[in-house]
Amino acid sequence: MTQGMSARMKARMNNRSLAASALFALPLLLASCGSVTGSQFSSQASVSGARIDVTIKRVFDKTSGQLKRIESLFVMNQPQVTFITRAGSVGGKIMSAQITVNDESGNRYADTSGQYVQNFGDRLWQGYACKAADGTVNAALDPDTCTFVNKVEYTRQQTFPTANNAGTIQLLTPRIGETATDDCINGPCPANLSMNVTFNIVDDLGRSQTLPVVKAPIPVFRISDTGVEE
Repeated sequence: MTQGMSARMKARMNNRSLAASALFALPLLLASCGSVTGSQFSSQASVSGARIDVTIKRVFDKTSGQLKRIESLFVMNQPQVTFITRAGSVGGKIMSAQITVNDESGNRYADTSGQYVQNFGDRLWQGYACKAADGTVNAALDPDTCTFVNKVEYTRQQTFPTANNAGTIQLLTPRIGETATDDCINGPCPANLSMNVTFNIVDDLGRSQTLPVVKAPIPVFRISDTGVEE
């Protein structure tokens, strides 16, 4: 009886030792890989620099003076998107942006064309930076490429588009430019257009995150409005 109790107690002690060893090994395993280093996601976004330039030429009949046609051109400057990721935050992938363009009264602009979803598909780096053996921080290096022991917490700023994706981030659609041009032709150009944007992100732990931006301005400029006869 005594020997049976002793064996069971030894088995329990061995199981506890194995569990403790596993718990101790887990942080070492996580530290050896260069991916997820924390659990909190903390970032904010801003949108700036959108602009629509409109050029109008009204062609009149030389004899009758009647309007024959209107030629117009608009040029859209896509905005820049800036993300500030706090030191110690996990990173993620920016999947898409939900966009609503509003007029100065806060109503949706361009009817149903003023609300849409655009793909994004870029990497949001962790709030860490890699450091060299001498302690020098290399902020230009993707922190995913270095191990945990070679990382330091670092607040990051990333601005899109970059040289690699200059044509892929389109928060303004051509339909917005067309509608603004029509307004400029028929009356005053729309004043105080703005966009509300919600960025959809999947972080490094597989969680869905959203980053909202409210009332990012979209100024519309009438570059010229000329009349010619022919």
